[in-house]
Amino acid sequence: MAEFSADNSNEPTIPKPALRALPSPGRPPVEADIARDNPDLVIRRMNLNESPIQPSPKSIVAMQEACTRVNRYPDPQWRELTAAISEETGIPQHRIVMGNGSDEAIVSAGRLSVSPGDEVLVPVPSFPSYNNAAAVNGGTLVTVPLKADGSNDVDAMIAAATDRTRLVFAASPNNPTGNVLTSEEVERLALGIPDTTLLVLDEAYYEFGIHDGGEDHLAVMAKRTGPWAVFRTFSKAYGLAGIRVGYILAGSDEIANAFQKMRSVFNVNAVAQAGALAAWHDKDHRHMLLEKTRIERERLVAGLTALGAEPFPTVANFVTAKMDRPAADIVAALLKKGVMIGRLMHPGYENYIRVTVGSDEDTDGFLAALKDVLAS
Repeated sequence: MAEFSADNSNEPTIPKPALRALPSPGRPPVEADIARDNPDLVIRRMNLNESPIQPSPKSIVAMQEACTRVNRYPDPQWRELTAAISEETGIPQHRIVMGNGSDEAIVSAGRLSVSPGDEVLVPVPSFPSYNNAAAVNGGTLVTVPLKADGSNDVDAMIAAATDRTRLVFAASPNNPTGNVLTSEEVERLALGIPDTTLLVLDEAYYEFGIHDGGEDHLAVMAKRTGPWAVFRTFSKAYGLAGIRVGYILAGSDEIANAFQKMRSVFNVNAVAQAGALAAWHDKDHRHMLLEKTRIERERLVAGLTALGAEPFPTVANFVTAKMDRPAADIVAALLKKGVMIGRLMHPGYENYIRVTVGSDEDTDGFLAALKDVLAS
């Protein structure tokens, strides 16, 4: 019989220590949680940066039709969808990798680039999943504060990169603040980060930035000699958060192949592929969604400002604002009124709330409820 050395630490071996050290994932409330206690309450879901507008009717029809074929596996290389994306972006089809939302891409970026002792550089506050890319792979998290306008501080990120940095996340527009990077800033970042580092530009809210007059950054990212990737998604500007479709625009064949190796074979189901493809081609619907979001975002910013809040400049489908009291108290009070919003969890931002841009009724309902809460 094999002999095993005694482990005097009594520490479990599974799950691995890096995973045990992570906090449990958050569980944002859903409508059912609130309606259970007050079934007559009008619930406004403004906490997850979803679109209040349904996806393209053409997308819904395509998904319904695809449901008749779900006895078959989906295309594991998403050929129709990547061909359409390639035609519009100019990225070769074989360098486009689809994912189960861009969240899958974030997880894969950590797995393919980070080993124990490596550094992962992230802006803060930004999307919390970036931090996990370091933690679960044994990496060291290096954080860089945002600029005062809520955008990523490119110069500070370049200065913070070392010869141990293996992964850098930048976001434009940044979640949770909503501001964008210019192409000049992206170019500085692309050329200033070491070539031994995977540079990821997360553009989950890309379409909102373009609609607001922002720049496309693919051309300047392509000037980078080191590895890079751009992440985008169908969850936001296409109103398809529930079917989970994101995609990676890889800077080289090697990086695309690495992301391919990280994923499961059938990672985007057939219904999702059909819905995303139809939504991609319905540009009129996308423009309508973006324009209505712009109008409500401006109303939301104006209403918050009138109530004494200090919103960050934003082009996305959410508004983050500094309040005169702890955000946790405001979130809890609004929840009792059926209004679901978020707050920033990063130290130093305890008074900041984040509100998804909803319908015009949502805007009115939120602002009225917030006025009551602030007056109490």
